[in-house]
Amino acid sequence: MTNTPFRDTASALALRMDYIAMQVGCDRARSHSWWRNVVEYGPWKGQQGRTAPPSPDEWAGIAKLFGTTEEQVRAMIAADWFGVQTGSEVSARVMNLAPLLDELTEKEAAAVGVVIRSMR
Repeated sequence: MTNTPFRDTASALALRMDYIAMQVGCDRARSHSWWRNVVEYGPWKGQQGRTAPPSPDEWAGIAKLFGTTEEQVRAMIAADWFGVQTGSEVSARVMNLAPLLDELTEKEAAAVGVVIRSMR
């Protein structure tokens, strides 16, 4: 896992949507300027002051935007803002996809595996 999976995920989203769309996509859990600060400066550092971590009541909206679970968002926040790693060495991409893959049937998961392996 990278040291900044939250920022990495936000940065990837910022390549295909603007910060206002990110604000709307997280159900306004965080402002567009907060998203800009996270992407451009990282955790704790902002252009106009600190970029504080999201509070637990904001995790659901961020999970919606990231397309993952609140638990994954919590792990990303722990890594970015507090330097706490989950113990697994997975990328932000894998962390985001893990909950979706776990919801697949065995047959669907096998099919996804075939597709991924064919792309290598």
